[in-house]
Amino acid sequence: MALGTGAASLSPPLQLGGHIGSLLRELRRDTWSKRAAALRQVSGHAGDAAVPDGETRTVTSAPNFLPEVRLVMLGWRWPGKSLTGNTIIGREEFRLERAAEFCVTRQSEVQGRQVTVVDTPGWFSVQDTPLEYKQELVRGASLCPPGPHAFLLVVPVGMFTDVDRARIEEHVGLFGERVWKHTIVVFNWADVLAKISIERYIRREGKELQWVLEKCQRRYFVINNCIFGENPQVEHLLERVEKMVAEEGGYYIPEVEGEKKPLDENQNPARDVRELGARPKQNSRPGLTQAMEVETLPTQ
Repeated sequence: MALGTGAASLSPPLQLGGHIGSLLRELRRDTWSKRAAALRQVSGHAGDAAVPDGETRTVTSAPNFLPEVRLVMLGWRWPGKSLTGNTIIGREEFRLERAAEFCVTRQSEVQGRQVTVVDTPGWFSVQDTPLEYKQELVRGASLCPPGPHAFLLVVPVGMFTDVDRARIEEHVGLFGERVWKHTIVVFNWADVLAKISIERYIRREGKELQWVLEKCQRRYFVINNCIFGENPQVEHLLERVEKMVAEEGGYYIPEVEGEKKPLDENQNPARDVRELGARPKQNSRPGLTQAMEVETLPTQ
């Protein structure tokens, strides 16, 4: 018996299989279309969603979208910095004992982007940071070639003093003056503020914290480190990074020798240094009630 060429001539199992395959392809297209629409609603721009292999790309990308994002974490020798890296990656990858003395690099696909996060050794709150720790800190920028798109300076919410400002200036300054153009302050442990807004907290802490924010052109973000997996706040943070990259014209490029602040061996004499960690912040506790992204304060 001759085989027909139409769909009616196919056996029932083959017809059913073809129908299911068609439904699956339609479902996949509908799912990616919804994701693209959600991205456009959040960012306020037409988005370019990732498309599965074999499918036709039907949406256009947001102007600032980066398929690859490279981040370097900076901050005190205490849990907030590594926890923030875990929040961005979406799983527990950075541990205090591993990031205490050496840089740790991890990669993950986050919100359609290939994200590289480098966790660097944290600095001490009151003692001199050993020279080898500073050298390892600076090396972190070279672990995500050709250069990081952003340095995320993690600052725990709490009492911010002139000592805190000096430690930030000392260690961030190791990367050179231009590093500030690629730095975003990330506040965590913000639940200690209760009903106080982040803007009011910044004003309350006075000139020391204001100095840090002015150095990085008042770019800051508040993050909840209690949420892993798909997380709208991580998407918002990455969009903030992409906006900064667009404004500054690209990623961080290390300064030539002579421009960077030299490492002073005499500042950190060889001795047994005990890790103190960051000075405990007042009323701090490891839990956030909500995540919020805030806009910068208007210039007075």
